[in-house]
Amino acid sequence: AGARPTMKEETLGALVPGAALQLRGIVAGYGEVEVLHGVDLAVPPGRAVTLLGANGAGKSTLCAVAAGLLAPTRGRILLDGDDVTADPPFRRARRGLLLVPEARGLFPGLTVEENLTILLRSGDERRQAYERFPILGQRRKQVAGLLSGGEQQMLGLAPALASPPEVLIADEPTLGLAPIAVEQVAAALAELRDRGVALLLVEEKAREALALADTVAVMELGRIVWTGPREEADADRLSETYLGVARV
Repeated sequence: AGARPTMKEETLGALVPGAALQLRGIVAGYGEVEVLHGVDLAVPPGRAVTLLGANGAGKSTLCAVAAGLLAPTRGRILLDGDDVTADPPFRRARRGLLLVPEARGLFPGLTVEENLTILLRSGDERRQAYERFPILGQRRKQVAGLLSGGEQQMLGLAPALASPPEVLIADEPTLGLAPIAVEQVAAALAELRDRGVALLLVEEKAREALALADTVAVMELGRIVWTGPREEADADRLSETYLGVARV
């Protein structure tokens, strides 16, 4: 294995004026098990930060903390500079933070069509969702709880595209999707970024995740161990060094 990429001295966690989402010194876990050990991360408006890490690195825990589903034992969460650490998920959602897929935002026992009828009041918006994500049309009569993770991402993204949030956190947005569907999700996320949404994209596979990224952060065992602009991120090297994937 090659040498590890050098950790930048100036991390994403430094106070970023105007950042839409900031996590400062986050320590969190489950019961007696500490999963996150002082994580700093910031996502500016209209930018995409991709968080990479192997399974078990703490990525989903970080998403849960950011969305208010898990309270940190130490640290602060800020939205547009305001401390929302004590705010429950619905208050953060009202302030414009959206986590997808978030099971509580979908109705797993209802069909895709029924979900979209609830999530999108306008018939035009529903037609646009089917045009943007054709697989949702194919799954129209299937209950949402049986969709793949990636298909649930599409269902969760539909209302975001109709009414963009301030911050969107996508936990493995391409999981279980065919290549053409990956392209559709990537195009939707790029559109949201270009419309000023702050994107935090959480992925396990480096190569698929880098295309949308403006900035890359790598998490290992509950800590951010490397950050840098996409141009400095080598997918093969990051995969081999941090994600447990050897080059072939």
